[in-house]
Amino acid sequence: MRDLQLTLPRVDAGNAPPPVSAAKRFWLRGKRRIADFGGIMERRRFEEVRTYFYDAMWRQAASDASARIERLPNGIFRISRRGRSTFVDRSTLTLDSALVDRIMLNKSITYGWLAAKGLRTPQSVRFGIGNIEVALRFLSESRGPVVVKPSDGTGCGHGVTTGITDEAGLRAAAGHAAAFHSQLLVERQLAGASFRLLFLDGQFIDAVRRDPPRLVGDGRSSIRDLARQENERRRACAPVTALSPLVIDMESRNTLDHAGLHPGSIPAAGQSVKVKLAVNENGAAQNHVVRDEVHPDIIAAGARIARDFGIGLAGLDVTATDISAPPAHPDTVFNEVNVGAGLHHHYLVSDLAQAADVAPRILDHIFTTGHGAMEL
Repeated sequence: MRDLQLTLPRVDAGNAPPPVSAAKRFWLRGKRRIADFGGIMERRRFEEVRTYFYDAMWRQAASDASARIERLPNGIFRISRRGRSTFVDRSTLTLDSALVDRIMLNKSITYGWLAAKGLRTPQSVRFGIGNIEVALRFLSESRGPVVVKPSDGTGCGHGVTTGITDEAGLRAAAGHAAAFHSQLLVERQLAGASFRLLFLDGQFIDAVRRDPPRLVGDGRSSIRDLARQENERRRACAPVTALSPLVIDMESRNTLDHAGLHPGSIPAAGQSVKVKLAVNENGAAQNHVVRDEVHPDIIAAGARIARDFGIGLAGLDVTATDISAPPAHPDTVFNEVNVGAGLHHHYLVSDLAQAADVAPRILDHIFTTGHGAMEL
């Protein structure tokens, strides 16, 4: 039998953290439930908001694509046209496999594969609680703040802490991240804004700049109370502006501390306060359509990644100070590939007139090409 030649780059295991025992993993899961109890409860309260948004989006998209839609007993939507059916569950589609999603959730693997394509990725090292000295050495050699995050199995900014500048902050952030996963990353904090580029079978269809979440003071309410009021508005769905709560956690406390604030601070009326650097919990007001601003070479690089990695619906995250500059710009960094990327990022934007109606385009592509469809 002919030997198979694997072309994907190997992942360097040089800085791999020591294995974690089953008892340690159980303890970490319990620690996560305690440390993130408030966040867990807030996110559960948003289940109805997410269901409401995606149900309405797919029903409208099916109508626009001249397709029939029905809900199956397990809650999944079946959307059919001319003998072909596809299935959707919020932002999960039949275009991609769960295994590809699991692979891309591992940030170390993703960084290695992106670097092998000649793209700049975050400077980082892997570590665990048992060898935190690796992270401390990285911090001491860095010329600016660093970020600590789980290396695998999480998304939506869970377990991430930015703006770390000292040993105490790093140890606290590592303990927080380890409650989500035992394998951790420490990386240099990137300059610039966060951009999400969406690709459908290698075709570029939209780009959004996602700015950090902000709250505006009323002169009476604390930042904690302003966040609570914002979450109440978000849950009211009038209109839908976000699918996640704004949680006051370690990341937000760290961000506020750098501005000389804390959750109990009372901003002046009209004062805009950046609540955290991680963008995942922002709202429509902080999302801006930039698809006409992205440099063609960045688009070409993203299209190549989606095709080479075999991802049908790919959300490429790029950090840049100037998205109109070529990929060689020193502040342009490719840092994540999301499989089955959340489509709400492209609908919940500051200027609805510029929003890309991506869902019917995706359905039409599936029914036309047959990729992601079943003959039923």
